[in-house]
Amino acid sequence: MEKMVLLIISLWITGIAFSQSGCEKFKTGKFHNVENGSVKSKIERNDSIQIEQHGNIFVKLKIEWMDECSYRLIFIEGNEAWRKSKLGDRSTPDLIVRITDVRENSYLQEAKFADDMEFKYKSTIVKIE
Repeated sequence: MEKMVLLIISLWITGIAFSQSGCEKFKTGKFHNVENGSVKSKIERNDSIQIEQHGNIFVKLKIEWMDECSYRLIFIEGNEAWRKSKLGDRSTPDLIVRITDVRENSYLQEAKFADDMEFKYKSTIVKIE
């Protein structure tokens, strides 16, 4: 019985590790952020900068990888359309992103603001290049 429990725990841990392995292939490239089957934004990422386009809104972010499958996005700048869409003079908080499931050319992500852990955003990021 004890061996069976150890086997189940080992398989569970292996499953978690396997589901998150392969994150490194998403550290650079061009991506689409997809929600409910619709492309919500386009992303271009190199080893340190991420540029996002949401319609006519452009945002430049610094990317800091915290571990193999988690990263922090730090706001650098946005265009005039971004400034007009922003609510008030509040600073833009860092976004903490965790890759929760890796697939062949996409991953599922869960993101939270660093200053508001109640907020949670989930979507699929699809690598296009």
